[in-house]
Amino acid sequence: MESHDSILLTANQIIDTVKQIVSRISRIDVEEFEDNVKIREELGIDSLMAMEILATCEKHLKIKIDESKFVDIETVGDFLNLTVDLYRRAHG
Repeated sequence: MESHDSILLTANQIIDTVKQIVSRISRIDVEEFEDNVKIREELGIDSLMAMEILATCEKHLKIKIDESKFVDIETVGDFLNLTVDLYRRAHG
């Protein structure tokens, strides 16, 4: 008998979830979230939006994102890779 904790998300499911969260908060179409797009410069995500995105990702994925790591994040791909890695560490 499996517990609900044993049902883990795939990398694609994590990425889709994060993209939907970012899209909803930033009001930017999810199609614009190419891996090489710069979060601040090209998407215009400011620090307040970033904090809301981090908190929402933490809640939905049950992970903890160190805000100091977000400072080093430049592109959409960097953020997606970080969330996938943190999810796998937390639930692996």
